[in-house]
Amino acid sequence: MKTHLTLAALLATTMLAAAPAQAQPSPEELVNAFEGVLGPIRTSRPSHPKGYCATGHFTATPDGTRLSVAPTFSGQRVNTLIRFGVAGPNPQGASDVARSTRGLSIRFETQAGDVWEMANISAPIFGSPTPEVFVQNLAVRRPDPATGRPNQQAIDAFVAANPAVTLQGRWLASMAPPASFATTPYWGVNAFRFRGQDGQVRIARWSFEPRAGVERLTDEQVRTLGPNFLADELRARVGRGPVEFDMVLQFPAAGDDVNNPTIAWPADRPRTTVGRLMVTAVEPGPGGACDPVSFMVLDQEPGVTFSDDPTLAVRAGSYAVSLSRRLQ
Repeated sequence: MKTHLTLAALLATTMLAAAPAQAQPSPEELVNAFEGVLGPIRTSRPSHPKGYCATGHFTATPDGTRLSVAPTFSGQRVNTLIRFGVAGPNPQGASDVARSTRGLSIRFETQAGDVWEMANISAPIFGSPTPEVFVQNLAVRRPDPATGRPNQQAIDAFVAANPAVTLQGRWLASMAPPASFATTPYWGVNAFRFRGQDGQVRIARWSFEPRAGVERLTDEQVRTLGPNFLADELRARVGRGPVEFDMVLQFPAAGDDVNNPTIAWPADRPRTTVGRLMVTAVEPGPGGACDPVSFMVLDQEPGVTFSDDPTLAVRAGSYAVSLSRRLQ
């Protein structure tokens, strides 16, 4: 059941200490770590390389307009460019029946030309607590040139010292794969600051919840549907009418960790629906207008700005580096 914010919860979100400063890898170092495992990034993005473009629109609810002064939440219809993706080593190796993440990336563009972009995944937590651990986790999995395989002992030692890197994988392993791009929730996983019409700044994470409900594959479907069914299923579904998602903000209570994206906040935390995303058309093939878009405009000041989650500081830059290498 969705609940509205209590005054105590709102006050708790404005009394958060800043995270201590840490030395962080550069965007180039992060992308280089990806390339060390996956090979050169030249034709597809390293995250969710198999993808399909769609279009639609977004309209904020009155609560969305109240909780953010960002142009996207004005209450007017905002055009959207949408990319649905599948995680994997490359577009050919990304299987629609794998217990991996699906992606929902969105570019919002108001009639006045204001742009906001985001990349969401079908898991409530990220795969690493900090950029440093993220890069180290990739580095330890780099294949040994002599054997063509990573050093399993080194991986085991790293995981033992950094158990948080296993949390997302464990969550995915516990869930059957999504039956449709349209029937899985997507989470932003990072916390952001939302400035409301009242001038108050609130910490929140968002998710996109499918209005058609959550559906997952049966064991029989995993065996029979094959690795490439999601795009056609989505096109057929949108052909019957728009696919809809509610954008929901979740607000922490005192003591919740707002700077570690590997820790989900408890489900009983206050939640408010702030908008409706409508998917109205899907491109007939892979790629399309989404391909040259990095989805790296992660804030829309002053209404939506970064929290102290250190992962955010390198996301936009690494997206830009990845895009520049793909467009060379």
